[in-house]
Amino acid sequence: MILFLINNGMAQNQAKTNFLNKNRFGVGVNISTNGIGAQLAYSILKKSKLIARVEGRYYYSDIKDREVIFQQTPMLVNGYIKRGSIGLMLDYHPFGNSFKLTTGFAILLNEVNNLAKLKDSSVQGGIKISPDEVGSINIDYSIKPSPYFGIGVGKLVPKKRVGFSFEIGIYYTGMPNVNYETTKLLESTQNYLKYVNYGAFVDDWHKDYSKNTLNDDFPIMPVINCGLSIKLGKIEN
Repeated sequence: MILFLINNGMAQNQAKTNFLNKNRFGVGVNISTNGIGAQLAYSILKKSKLIARVEGRYYYSDIKDREVIFQQTPMLVNGYIKRGSIGLMLDYHPFGNSFKLTTGFAILLNEVNNLAKLKDSSVQGGIKISPDEVGSINIDYSIKPSPYFGIGVGKLVPKKRVGFSFEIGIYYTGMPNVNYETTKLLESTQNYLKYVNYGAFVDDWHKDYSKNTLNDDFPIMPVINCGLSIKLGKIEN
């Protein structure tokens, strides 16, 4: 009985080793302009010329009493910013070396939600009006699932045990989903806000993105990605 269990355990370990050696998996971590995450890669062709990968990234930041200038008016903003993605990608190495072309599709987790109020009281017709009486502007946007195209260097199933990668690419996002809500005296500006660049309410990265997508009709989101990969299968000589 003991010999049977030992042999069975050895057989399972051998099967696991053979599976990894045959399929050549790689795992890794990455840091990008759209979040921090991890990836699992699988070499489809020999010499890792075609690699499929599943990846996920995430970043979250609270906004607390951030002062911005909107339409020449000081305002205080509270809310949050989310970045990230869950995607399936294909890396093609046409020359068999580290150079790669990448395409794929991702669910983008990017979302911004901000509630803005006047920083100081306003005087209208000699009457002083407090920020709470003026009302608030609530702006949020999210991005639709998007195709991805990129170019870079580095194999996610490296030839040696450890490999590095660098990639630049774009998501074709289309126009983002943007919602506006105003209260009290600001309700009359509801329709006007649709034509205003709301980049002042978010950080520099989202400011550039919102300007591109809403004002310049340029519906893409650039991304830069650096990664570290570890090969799980057999090391090539």
